[in-house]
Amino acid sequence: MTAASGSETRIRGNTVGVRLSDTEKEKITMKADRHRVSVSAFMRESALSIGEEEISSPSKAPRISVSESQQIALVLACLGRMADLVSDFENDEYGSASSRMILLAALRREIMAVRDLCFKALRRRP
Repeated sequence: MTAASGSETRIRGNTVGVRLSDTEKEKITMKADRHRVSVSAFMRESALSIGEEEISSPSKAPRISVSESQQIALVLACLGRMADLVSDFENDEYGSASSRMILLAALRREIMAVRDLCFKALRRRP
């Protein structure tokens, strides 16, 4: 990172507002300090260098929409319930046939719910 010359600073009249968490702000400030530049210069240089050179950052999951994340949460909840039902089925060694049938029916409902949620998340019909 290089510090901007005085003439470049005077030419820049536009600002961009960025909302950051306290942790993000602290990380950016520390990185700017390590490069001995201002936070503005660090962010500007980082943003403008994307595509021209790699910026090392921890790999993150791709951003997903709120509705997709809610659907994924529902799928995960269904999977948890299915795991519980399988566990109940395994632990019900001496249970009656009717109780096993009830557990299997509940498990089937959960499997179908997960299937439907997956189709919905993919914006497809079953």
